Amino acid sequence: MPKISKRLLAIAGMVIRGEPTADIGADHALLSIYLVKNNIVPRVIIGELADGPYRRAAAAVQESSCGDKIEIRKGNGLDVLKPGEVVNIIIAGMGGETIVDILSHDWQKSASYCRYVFQPMSRPDALRRELSLRGWPILDECLVEENKKHFVIISSCPGNLPYKLSPLEMELGPVLLQKGNLKKDYLLSYLKKYRAINDGFMQSLSVQKQELIEDYDKRIRELEAMLRETEG
Repeated sequence: MPKISKRLLAIAGMVIRGEPTADIGADHALLSIYLVKNNIVPRVIIGELADGPYRRAAAAVQESSCGDKIEIRKGNGLDVLKPGEVVNIIIAGMGGETIVDILSHDWQKSASYCRYVFQPMSRPDALRRELSLRGWPILDECLVEENKKHFVIISSCPGNLPYKLSPLEMELGPVLLQKGNLKKDYLLSYLKKYRAINDGFMQSLSVQKQELIEDYDKRIRELEAMLRETEG
């Protein structure tokens, strides 16, 4: 079995141990096989929509010694599952907006599972915004650097008490900001992004753009303060 990546190890660390799990979009099934082989979970249901990933997952499971504990189903998102059929749901390697689409297909069904572990490849802010609007608490977050890229992993669970996140919390993560151990290069990447956006807004003097300028000015000041702390 190929060596499991830091990103997948971090995802594995956020599931509820000893409980049945679904991996939506497992591709090569590395994470599913790791979870079963290391007795982290008793069984996994893999959901794949496209033919290629479905075949790759099936081949990987067949070559492993976990075929009796990993079931592969073909279908879209959570459609492959019955309500409450598993405890953990892993949705990794997709954009934040795609993850929201999967959850919003049937919110009642989505709320029938206990723990979600998300790893958005883009737009984590879109995912965090939807979680806050639905009242799903963010339980934990971690940032993994691998192959010169940063990956955010977010765990959540169904809830019904909506809460507010600041723009910076939506983009960088409320738990990650609270931990205060975000790496300098990660903060600098957002600072560069915010400055570029703000420079674009400065070309317009409309009232709407002025409000956006003030918003991004605030984000820039907060990030600059965090960077000073990391240097101190």
